[in-house]
Parts: sequence; C-alpha cells; structure tokens
Amino acid sequence: MAALLVVRVHLDWTAPGHYDHDRSLPCRVCSTTTKMRDAKGAACHQSCAEDEIARELLGAGRALITDERVPAPAPAQNLLEVAR
Repeated sequence: MAALLVVRVHLDWTAPGHYDHDRSLPCRVCSTTTKMRDAKGAACHQSCAEDEIARELLGAGRALITDERVPAPAPAQNLLEVAR
C-alpha cells in the first residue's frame, strides 16, 4: 500500500501590499492577468503562489520520506567486496 502525502498551503494576503488597484499584470505562474502581488511585489494569484509552495514542500517531503519496508541498497564498497 502506497502512502499518500498531502500538502495544503493557505497564505494570508489581507495586507494592502498584496493588491495593486492601478494595474493588472500577467501572473508569474499562470500568465493570466491579476492585480494580486506576492511578497516580492511580483504579479501572482494567491492560489498560484499557494500551489507553487505546496509543490515545493511536497517535493521536499518526498525526498525525505523513505519506505522502511524496502531495504536500502548496499553501498558501492560492499558490492565490490562481495564481487571479489
């Protein structure tokens, strides 16, 4: 049975710096125009930023998780010694 890793991110963008009343720009993730801005001031939908962070966390989490039921491969030195 495979494990399921779920990552959910919710950003609080209620601060006025996350909205530009004057102009819409293409979102840096999906290229659809938006008046929303990320923490660096780049045009980005909140949902796009949340999805981007969730994908990064999911990738990092998968890299850290090991399945203990599957033995780790033997180090290369041990394989050389066995072959002799």
